[in-house]
Amino acid sequence: MVRVLKGMMSAPTPVDADEVLDAPVVDDLGGSSFGRRAFIAGAAGAAAGTAVSTLGMPQGIAGAAVEPGASYFTPVDPQRLCDTRSPSTGVGFSTVGTRTIRVKVAGTFDVPDDAIAAVLTVTAVNRKNGPIFVTAYPGGERRPEASNLNCGFFDERAANLVTVKLGAGGFVDIYYHGPAYIVVDVAGVYRPTSSAVTTGRFENVSPVVRALDTRLTRQRLRAGGTVRCNLNGLVTSSAVAVVANLTAVNANAQGFVQAVPAGAPTGGSSNLNPAAGDTRAVGIITKLNTVNGVRGIDIFSSKGCDIIVDVAGYITGPDDPSSDVGLYVPMSPLRVLDTRRDRKRLWPGWTRTVGMPSPISSRAQAVSANLTVTQTMDKGFFTLVAAQTRRQEVSNINAMRPGHTLANHAIASISSKGLSCYSHKGGHIVIDLSGWFTGSASSVTTSVPYNPPPPAISPPWLINVPGMGLVSWVRDGEPIPTVDRGDSWHWTGTGNVGQGGPIAVFGHRTEAGGPYYNQHFLAAGQRMTARTADNRLYTYEMIAEYITSEFANDILGATRRIGGRETMSLIACTLPNRLPTSLRWRIISTFRFIDWEDLG
Repeated sequence: MVRVLKGMMSAPTPVDADEVLDAPVVDDLGGSSFGRRAFIAGAAGAAAGTAVSTLGMPQGIAGAAVEPGASYFTPVDPQRLCDTRSPSTGVGFSTVGTRTIRVKVAGTFDVPDDAIAAVLTVTAVNRKNGPIFVTAYPGGERRPEASNLNCGFFDERAANLVTVKLGAGGFVDIYYHGPAYIVVDVAGVYRPTSSAVTTGRFENVSPVVRALDTRLTRQRLRAGGTVRCNLNGLVTSSAVAVVANLTAVNANAQGFVQAVPAGAPTGGSSNLNPAAGDTRAVGIITKLNTVNGVRGIDIFSSKGCDIIVDVAGYITGPDDPSSDVGLYVPMSPLRVLDTRRDRKRLWPGWTRTVGMPSPISSRAQAVSANLTVTQTMDKGFFTLVAAQTRRQEVSNINAMRPGHTLANHAIASISSKGLSCYSHKGGHIVIDLSGWFTGSASSVTTSVPYNPPPPAISPPWLINVPGMGLVSWVRDGEPIPTVDRGDSWHWTGTGNVGQGGPIAVFGHRTEAGGPYYNQHFLAAGQRMTARTADNRLYTYEMIAEYITSEFANDILGATRRIGGRETMSLIACTLPNRLPTSLRWRIISTFRFIDWEDLG
């Protein structure tokens, strides 16, 4: 059973690295029992301060028709709904399936009974020796193919903003794919409307504006420090909340970062949980307040870090115009892009675009989405942008290393061409939609982005030359030991795959055999491939053959005779008639680059 409480409660506890994690843990079977390996399906306890903003109901226009299912946003002072480390916290939760809990949102504390969607901060503490993911979805519905956050290793803490449609009775279900602690805080709700409104509409700021960067202002936060983000001029004086991306840069130690209305008490909840040295980002929809003429938010860091705030928009207030533009239409989570499916990841400097499904494509100005990046190629950032519009130097996700998996919530503007994601250093991306904001998509202002060729890559490569029956690893190193063990040697100082210049590869060919024994069977037009360590497949076509002396200058000179596109030349010992073999002569078969394919 879930116990629902209303009224004033004590402040929620942030998820911090210094906490003693001695509470029950989700077991591998997802069952509910008392003990160290189980969730305790629980009832109520402490949660945060005053609840729904006292701004009152938004003013509407009588008779104005709006999008079916539309809603307006009402901010909530952060409140803890449940914490599985402390089952008596908040309204509690019930276990409703294998590794799934159900949490009541609508009608809890002072959250309105008529809420149809919620903005939550969901935090997971991984208790598995391996990666896990977490998915929030409407209570009682079938779990979708979507996710909201990822933890990669034991005891990693990850938090993310989640916009989720509520199921029957105002519930949300949360699935965790491995043992974990789950913490749920509510930051706001969407309430239904059948008419235009003043308060609660989303107004986008396009392009996205960087409102604060403490690296530039030299305001880096010390442990327990707070910095104010001044939003005067970016939001109206009436705006009730800001929609932004909050990034903690180079954290001093594992801790938490919190965004609150300007002047509000800090330390009572958390928005993200960076580890030592991390740069982490999270979407925020944070209630606004005015202090000494400054309308803005305060950012608190428990352990110290630099702070970046990129503003995507704001939520209108009672003095803003009444309109049916910017209302929110929640939906069950929908995966619109997963580059792992078509094995077309984003390479450094690439942009991938996805069109929007109907009716979003014709009746929306922005979407709420969860962006997940995985199998990242290096430390770098990813940015969502309305397709074929100018990209600002802002980011949604910051990968810290190759092979990183991260997720972040975003409210992103769309264009008539859809939504694009730019990748700084490369990786796979997944985009899950949770709803959309009424209005018109922006116009296209730029051409289709140019995706540069992938960066050059050094050996090892696996070459396959059917015309001579050769499958061989190409490796750097000393030539004699390399070829003596049956591999091909990448001639030191020649090009790499993807570099665009001549590549020279040498292998054994003797009277007794060797990998290159049948090189004389090669003919113009035959093809070879080179597969790289990161799963690219390069195809080449033979266009020339040369017989040279044994001297390096003659050999390398021959490999450079074909200009233009990248070439790869296979080199072996030979007789002047091309047959095996003599140490005095070399046969050189040159292939020109044709195309490449990403194998995923």
